[in-house]
Amino acid sequence: MPGVTGTSLESRDGLQFLRELAIITSEEILEEFMHRKGRVLLSPMRLAPQVKEVVWGGRWLADALGRESAPDARLGESWEAYSGSIVSTGVHEGRTLGDLFSEFGAAMFGETTDGCPRFPLLAKFIDARQNLSIQVHPDDDFARELEGYPYGKTEFWYVLEAAPGAEIVCGLAGEGLTRAELHAALSGPDSSRLWNRVPVRVGDVVFIPAGTVHALTEGVVVYELQQDCDITYRLFDWGRTDREIHTEKGIQVTKTDCPTCLLSQPVMNRHAGYGVGELVTCDYFRARLCVIDDSLVLPARSDSFALITIIEGEGEVRGSGGDNALMRLRKGDTVLVPSGTGVTVAAVSGRECVLIAAALK
Repeated sequence: MPGVTGTSLESRDGLQFLRELAIITSEEILEEFMHRKGRVLLSPMRLAPQVKEVVWGGRWLADALGRESAPDARLGESWEAYSGSIVSTGVHEGRTLGDLFSEFGAAMFGETTDGCPRFPLLAKFIDARQNLSIQVHPDDDFARELEGYPYGKTEFWYVLEAAPGAEIVCGLAGEGLTRAELHAALSGPDSSRLWNRVPVRVGDVVFIPAGTVHALTEGVVVYELQQDCDITYRLFDWGRTDREIHTEKGIQVTKTDCPTCLLSQPVMNRHAGYGVGELVTCDYFRARLCVIDDSLVLPARSDSFALITIIEGEGEVRGSGGDNALMRLRKGDTVLVPSGTGVTVAAVSGRECVLIAAALK
């Protein structure tokens, strides 16, 4: 079609654009438009990471994942997928997931997202070279009530590195602690008796429902999947005095009856060429660990998009829909796979490819 670019055909208003120009005159042209539209919706998309400098961060994100930074920068987090993530490949290059979510909705992100006010998940890497604050996140109801935000923050960690003797804080020590007792202890000279400390090792899975008091501590590196929410209430910050403490809101949203710690290791089910282990399934998301010797097919889902993050080795990813372009991914790379698209992931260079595949429940 002379004079009409591919981007015009593939934009949100492409069909109306063609009608206004009186170009659509046959079923053949309409079919071509829908074919191009389908390619746009179905193609897997690589996402550009966004690095966060923080006081407790280190150099693992730069050294292990190649994240760019100044040589002395303390890198604490690398956000791999969230509403502000920028697509770095394909026809949507340069656009954010939030923009695409607003435009295409359930057609690209799956039936489960119908009615969601914004992109629902956030995946990240975290490098704790120092202790993070002991903190708590609100559930959906408290997030709406206290901050006017649609999502709370339930999350899980998969431990990638842990120094000898490493531990986390997860839950409150003891049972039956009331909010009044929590407030009194936080106001006193020593709150250390409040925190439930849990040793962790590589491969541990830690599930943290909203309202659970928790903290990563020195020497732990994790992959984290959570609801797309960045509301954090600090209860204790290890003597740091330059950051706000949120005692009142933190105590209000804390669930004192939460289990002290939901910690596990995945059980791997081996198949020809790959193994799969369940990491977590909850009301907000599901994640699986995939260890690929040869290749693995992740089938299409109509109800949800998928996030694929390589945590060890390299892999070649090809979608079953869209333009079928082959993408080579290395450790730390993340792609979003639209709903309705399956992918094949193959190991390369004679090494295992290890990935986390996440989706809505």
